[in-house]
Amino acid sequence: MSRRSSSRTSNGDVRGTVLRAAERCIQRHGIRKTTMDDIAREAGISRPSVYRYFADREDLLLALLDERSRALTERARKFIDQFPTVEEGLVEGLVYIAEHGHRDEFTRYLASMDDSDFGRRVADTDAFATLTAEFWDPFLDAAEKRGELRSSLSRHDIHVWLGSVGLMLMSILDREEIPNPKAMRELVRQFVVPAFVSPDYAPEETKAPRATSKTSKSRR
Repeated sequence: MSRRSSSRTSNGDVRGTVLRAAERCIQRHGIRKTTMDDIAREAGISRPSVYRYFADREDLLLALLDERSRALTERARKFIDQFPTVEEGLVEGLVYIAEHGHRDEFTRYLASMDDSDFGRRVADTDAFATLTAEFWDPFLDAAEKRGELRSSLSRHDIHVWLGSVGLMLMSILDREEIPNPKAMRELVRQFVVPAFVSPDYAPEETKAPRATSKTSKSRR
């Protein structure tokens, strides 16, 4: 390989190198104490070189949040497809996100938003709502077609609320010495699901017996 093509390959990998260096620094120091100087030293490049790929520290952290969230989304979508109703999908999907996010140390660091500047940037860019939309929208679209989803709900508000609930459940897992997934599922079932299910929706299996009952009465 020529020196020129090797240089191009190296340049193409710099962004990824910086992100991996940032992960190691966050693991070592936490989000609040990790600086761009730390990341540059860890990546083995100059500080100005880091700014060629990321406008500032918060921009780099948002890139990490995006990368980790998308990886979780790909796995979670396959999982949530197993559940045929909006109730089951919401309960199991939210618990899945909370449990897997809790086990991933970088997701915990980033989702905790213990850094106020980063927290403001996430809020300003609507990053959580965007990432939540990518995960939930296929499921929500299917539920809407089945008539399960309340028609009056704003999809953006759904994204914000589900993102917030996911973070809340992660924080519950952080506080508990022995996590209780059963209790978490019950919380979601009681306090989240009712906000989404259309009051007019009745599953097909509950409709069939009523029709049978009317038929049997008419025969008497």
